Amino acid sequence: MKLVFTVCLLTVIYQSSHLAKSSKSEGKSIKFSYLQILREKRLVNEKRIARYNDIVGVSSSNVIGYSNGNDSFISNEDNYLYGIYMGIKWQCVEYARRWTFLRKSSIFESVNGANDMWNQLKYIENVVEKKKYPLKKHSNGHRNRPINESYLIYPIQKDMPYGHVAIIVDVLTNSIRVAEQNFYFHYWKGNYSREIPILFKNGLYYIEDKYQVYGWIEINDNKQLKPLDKLTIETIEKKNKFFLNSASYYQKSNFIFFTLFIYNLMLFQYLHL
Repeated sequence: MKLVFTVCLLTVIYQSSHLAKSSKSEGKSIKFSYLQILREKRLVNEKRIARYNDIVGVSSSNVIGYSNGNDSFISNEDNYLYGIYMGIKWQCVEYARRWTFLRKSSIFESVNGANDMWNQLKYIENVVEKKKYPLKKHSNGHRNRPINESYLIYPIQKDMPYGHVAIIVDVLTNSIRVAEQNFYFHYWKGNYSREIPILFKNGLYYIEDKYQVYGWIEINDNKQLKPLDKLTIETIEKKNKFFLNSASYYQKSNFIFFTLFIYNLMLFQYLHL
């Protein structure tokens, strides 16, 4: 009798153990399947081409990247932010200027293309104080590591008829991360669009992109420049309002002057008939 009871007990324990393992295995399988679905969905999303005007990502807390649809399209639509010109939607230079405006409360002068930034730009200018902050160029293959919050500049080359500019938003041990527009047209997987390797060779740092790189331009502000804030926006809007009122007054004055001129001319002709 004891033997039968022992056999039954062992059978129950074995079956319970088997069911527990099976349940655990099924749980792992379900979890794995769920993670696999998420991973595949993310990969599909990263490869999916974003339509023109779609938001592809956000870098540096608040700088939105938009899709240009494809790299040959030029919208010829100007983009203004608080009355200040940013550039043509959604070109790479527009993103660089808007990033500078939002993160440094400054802008740089107009350029024909990103390629011209390397030789033409000497400073950025604070939009309120009008103080100029110098820019420092570092050619690719420099003794200093790439610097965060710098402009990465590409020359004119195949697939880049105007060159290209990206913003370095993170510097890692062996790579940099950049944010940009009008390069790739997929949705970003994080707060950056691409990660590019860095090579340290013979005491020099090289950004190892598949395209030729001029180098990076450092903003030499000694961390004085701050992101655009509410007070700065209010100051800009007050200035815009003043200029609009001045322009309106000027237009009205011109209209009155022109009307008086015509009236006096007609009066003169009438008196000399």
